[in-house]
Amino acid sequence: MKSIMQSEKECYLCGRNGTSDPLDSHHIFNGYGLREKSEEYGLKVYLCHFNCHIYGDYAAHRSRATADFLKAEGQRAFMKEYGKTKEEFISIFGRNYINE
Repeated sequence: MKSIMQSEKECYLCGRNGTSDPLDSHHIFNGYGLREKSEEYGLKVYLCHFNCHIYGDYAAHRSRATADFLKAEGQRAFMKEYGKTKEEFISIFGRNYINE
């Protein structure tokens, strides 16, 4: 499924277009069965492979703060796009990521 979080093919975190650092598709939620749910609901974003996805200090796979930020953004997008409540989100993805 296409991403519900962005329409342009650019890094969700830094806005680069992938010419100097190729873009990867990043599933927001991972772990047992959650990657598939991310795919099913379009909860994925483009990230620069080296800097924002894998190896940079604040990359999604190295920084808990970045991963948590993306998960909160994913939860908001899911609730808005599908008209679901926080409780409905938790029943599908296992926990709440929004600290409001």
